[in-house]
Amino acid sequence: MTQALVIRFKSASTPAAATDQNPGASDTVMHEAEWLVMDGNGARQGNLQSGPLANAAALAGGRKIVVFVPGTDVYLAEPVLPLKSGAKLLQVVPFALEEQMATDVEELHFAVGRREGRPGTPVAAVSHELMTRWQTTLREAGLYAEAIYAETSALPITPNGVTLLIDGARVYVRRENSPGAVLDVEPLIEALQLALADGDDAREHVTIYLTEDVYERDRDLFEGLREFTASLQLKLLPDGPLALLAANALQSPPINLLQGRYAAKTRLNISFLPWRYAALLAVAFLLLHAGLKVFQYFDLQRTEARLDGEITQLFQQAMPGAPVPAPGSARKQVEMRLNALRGGGPTDGVIATLGALGEALAQAPGTNIEALSYRDKTTDLRVLAPSVDALDKIQHVASERGYTTEIQSANPRDSKIEGRLKLKQSGA
Repeated sequence: MTQALVIRFKSASTPAAATDQNPGASDTVMHEAEWLVMDGNGARQGNLQSGPLANAAALAGGRKIVVFVPGTDVYLAEPVLPLKSGAKLLQVVPFALEEQMATDVEELHFAVGRREGRPGTPVAAVSHELMTRWQTTLREAGLYAEAIYAETSALPITPNGVTLLIDGARVYVRRENSPGAVLDVEPLIEALQLALADGDDAREHVTIYLTEDVYERDRDLFEGLREFTASLQLKLLPDGPLALLAANALQSPPINLLQGRYAAKTRLNISFLPWRYAALLAVAFLLLHAGLKVFQYFDLQRTEARLDGEITQLFQQAMPGAPVPAPGSARKQVEMRLNALRGGGPTDGVIATLGALGEALAQAPGTNIEALSYRDKTTDLRVLAPSVDALDKIQHVASERGYTTEIQSANPRDSKIEGRLKLKQSGA
């Protein structure tokens, strides 16, 4: 299962300027960060680390990169919007939030999340300036994020209650049916009073996440809250809130700010080292395959040249005296001649005559053909037979096959008879 490198920007926001109504007003120190590696189930792998952002790049190979940005820089809301999706929905969002924003909506980037069964649609707003700065800072460190989340969007939910996360001087707040928010108010007691004041006299179930040093510092304050709540759970965070936010975001992804013009480009973030031997074998195989193909190409060329020579030789034997064409044309001419033979062309007479002559010679053993010519359905034949009787047998069999056969001469030669015969097909 794919692991994730989760990074959280450290920030130093000016309290007076950074409000929910003015996202992007803080002066974020983005080159300092903290990070850890999480598995696909949201369990941390290794220790939390912090320092210059460039140091995190060493852990990026083969891992999904998720970045948390300060909640004071991102405004979260859930306006009721028309049931549209994609680009059309993003066109509607600025007009729906325009009256709630102190900043000109033209200067803001809007991202939309999935509806969760409530009337409103989750929306995040952040300045274009900050989005550009965050992405530039990541690229300079050699990092390319697949998701950028606001811290406030990854706060866990307390069923039928409220979740508080105390991180330094900030108190993060999230109720079950509303988006998260952050309070930068001191002293802590006033921030808690604001966080728990929802205008309802009913007591709430409260879960507070905090570090051990914060708990020890204000133990009496936290324990005193029990009499004002329906229930109170205090959960200690040994290394701060990053592991909590990361686990929650990986299990239930919140609004990803990388939408529209800032959408993450698909990148191959793969370390080559573990695959180097396989890659070398693949390269060797490709070179061997290419060499084999080159050898086969030249071998086929040699074979083709040899076959061309054989075709030319066969053409000269089949059509003596005819001009020798190119090998490809020679093949076509031979095929045309064969097709003519099969299709009942003028050479049918030759084939029939040779067939009849073959039967006749079978009746005259020891007879050899010395010369044969065919023209206009007439065959002139010169043979060397063992006797005159053999010539008579040839004449008799050819006559039975429908040929007019004439023995033109019969002269002794070398203790045999040299005979000349003329065979004519019927109608010749």
